[in-house]
Amino acid sequence: MRGIKPCTRKTHEELAFEWDRLAAERHRQILSGEDLSFEHVLIPTIFQLIEDADTACVLDIGSGTGDFTARLAQVAARIIAVEPSGSSMKIAREIFPANSEVRFVEASFEKAAGTLREEQPTAAVAVMTLMSTPNLNTFATALAKLLQTGGTFATLLCHPWFWPRYWEYDSESWFNYTKEIFIEAPFSISKRRTEIITTHIHRPLEQYLRIFDEAGFRLGALVEPVPSPEIQALYPQPWRFPRFLGLRWVKDVC
Repeated sequence: MRGIKPCTRKTHEELAFEWDRLAAERHRQILSGEDLSFEHVLIPTIFQLIEDADTACVLDIGSGTGDFTARLAQVAARIIAVEPSGSSMKIAREIFPANSEVRFVEASFEKAAGTLREEQPTAAVAVMTLMSTPNLNTFATALAKLLQTGGTFATLLCHPWFWPRYWEYDSESWFNYTKEIFIEAPFSISKRRTEIITTHIHRPLEQYLRIFDEAGFRLGALVEPVPSPEIQALYPQPWRFPRFLGLRWVKDVC
């Protein structure tokens, strides 16, 4: 894909500004059904990963425009939606009535975690969030302090091995699978490319597994979802390999 290049490290604030610019278009893509992967891959996979979780109080980390939060509200008794993008959060608040069981926190997750100690969340989800988390160590440490022992953390992210092949930057001279790399690119879904630049962070799978293990999480599941042939027929091109990776951890006794 054109326009992809490595960049320097970015702060939470810089990354949130990118998503401010994308918020309205992102909400439209999901609401219209144009984002096929959101509907047919991301949602079913994350629900599979939290099927046996205690959903009394669920953290929705990187909740964006609230479109996934609305689905999560079907199974969670209470939700804490954490999102640093103010424009995304504004859209999300409009989805839910004032008396809903969703609490909104506009901040980076690490900053929000310090104010949520009394909430005692029983589970957490992060849908397409970890690739835009600038410091995975501080994220995992904050989550370990916040999540109840035995609580489930489920996440879905771009597949570290196959996504570079899908976007065709795996052969670029600057790419090294084993390294953490901040990458700028026009935000795109299968059926539409925008001109809005967002940043995702490539990390090898080993880095995800090691950091969460060191933070006190036990890996419970790893899935590589691929849609059915009937769903793949809706895409411009068939899937030659998984594009996303689902992971489920359980917080062990620290």
